[in-house]
Amino acid sequence: KNFQWELGASLGHYKNEVTSLDEELKPVSVYGAEIATKVGNSVGVFWGYETDGVIASTADAENYGLYQTDATGARNYFKAGDVKFVDRTGEKCIDENDKTVIGNPNPDLYGNIFTRLSYRGLSLDVNFNYSVGNDIYNYHRMMTENGSSFYNQTTAMLNRWTVEGQVTDIPSVVYGDPVGNSRFSDRWIEDGSYLRLSSVTLSYAIPMNSIFLQGITVWATANNVFTLTKYLGSDPEVWAGNAVLYQGIDRGLTAQGRSILMGVKINL
Repeated sequence: KNFQWELGASLGHYKNEVTSLDEELKPVSVYGAEIATKVGNSVGVFWGYETDGVIASTADAENYGLYQTDATGARNYFKAGDVKFVDRTGEKCIDENDKTVIGNPNPDLYGNIFTRLSYRGLSLDVNFNYSVGNDIYNYHRMMTENGSSFYNQTTAMLNRWTVEGQVTDIPSVVYGDPVGNSRFSDRWIEDGSYLRLSSVTLSYAIPMNSIFLQGITVWATANNVFTLTKYLGSDPEVWAGNAVLYQGIDRGLTAQGRSILMGVKINL
């Protein structure tokens, strides 16, 4: 009879869809990403190229026959070590017509899970928050894995394509990236789903029988204890600004830190 357990959760979902436009809107550029507003899609979806790995060999490149044209109309064929962009039109030419929706920053589900365990004067409060189905544009990773400049790069670049026949998902490194391997594509879009233990509080109400004090509670709280996610960035709870077109963009800000607080509550 001295033990109590409370358990609760919240579940949220919203539908965000553009139903009509007076005129077609061009995608907006935000940190190198293209953010589109198109009928039948959510506001602020990511608009770019789909990829299918890296062309492993010269024979594969010749078999695919993918190319892009320059300002003069000349064809420049993709070679071994280049990204294999998905040819959605079937014309072998990779251009603006091959772009599509490659991600949506809006979650399918989001909410909280909370529980409280108490025995006599001892209490333990645990709070989780979660998000499922939202996509993130990892701008920070795009800058540190594009292999096109003198910026410091991550150790993932050790797996870049270097020899004929190599199977990898990171293209060869060429200064300036003349073929556009690092262009905005689903290479930089990641699943931002996560489960975060946002806070844990342990408290103890000291039994008292005094005319001067109604009670004393000693407590300790840990915030941002851990996060379970497949996202490769520092924090899956990201946005580049409050505007609707800035959602789901990780521009490399410092992640939320962990903190531990302790205190005493005195009731007079």
